[in-house]
Order: sequence, then C-alpha cells, then structure tokens
Amino acid sequence: MSNSPGPDLLARLPHQAPFRFVSRVTSIKLGEEGTGEWDITGNEDFFRGHFPGVPVLPGVLIGEALAQLAGIVGLHTDGKAGSGRLVQVDVRFDKPVFPPAVVVLHATLTREIGILKRFDVSAECAGERVARGVLTLAELEGGGV
Repeated sequence: MSNSPGPDLLARLPHQAPFRFVSRVTSIKLGEEGTGEWDITGNEDFFRGHFPGVPVLPGVLIGEALAQLAGIVGLHTDGKAGSGRLVQVDVRFDKPVFPPAVVVLHATLTREIGILKRFDVSAECAGERVARGVLTLAELEGGGV
C-alpha cells in the first residue's frame, strides 16, 4: 500500500462536515485496500444524546465511516471522484468506543459484480478490534454515497 496517499482523497468523498467521518487516509492501494483514521474528540454533537454523561460512539456511525473509506478505496480507481450508494451492511460491534479516541478503519475490496463492490471492513481503537464485517456499495454515475 502507498504510504503517501495524498491530501485530495478526502475531497473525493461527497460527504462534508459534520457527516464526514474519515479524518485522514493513512495508506491506500486504489481499487484494492486502504486504511484511514477517524479522530473522535467527544465534542461531536451526537454525543449530547448518545448518551448524556456517558458518551458512546454510535456503532452505526462506525459503519458509516467504514463505508466512506470503502468508497475511497473502490470508487475512485480512475483518478476521478466516483460515487455510490451503500446497499448492504453486515457489521458486528465487538467493543464500545468512548471519546476521546482515534478509530483506525480498514477496507479491502473482495468482490465485484457489475456495479456492486463488496468489502471486508474492520475498525480498531487503542489496538483492539471494535468492529468487523462486510459491506457492499453500488457504483453510480451521478449519485452520492
């Protein structure tokens, strides 16, 4: 994998703050696999309600962060910003994540069938796996992930 992924990879995502959950791409081999990180400060707005006094990172947002990284890996192989739609998620959450934290994200493209791209994904925090699973994106010509 490349150790210098380039700063423009995040700009290829259609997602913007506050719904962009990949802080940086740390390594990538476009069309194959990638690793990224999501910095969690504890000041994110969703922690006000999840849960007051005991903030826990919502698992569904870890799944979204993994899908965003997968989109960078698998939908941007020709140098252009591709777009897609999340069509299937099967992610298990092994441990809760409490802020502040850095969530390390991994996505590996395992199969392509037409416009569908399947990824093995996982997330770690402080050296421990917090999520793992499979997700599928459908590549679109003019839509958003």
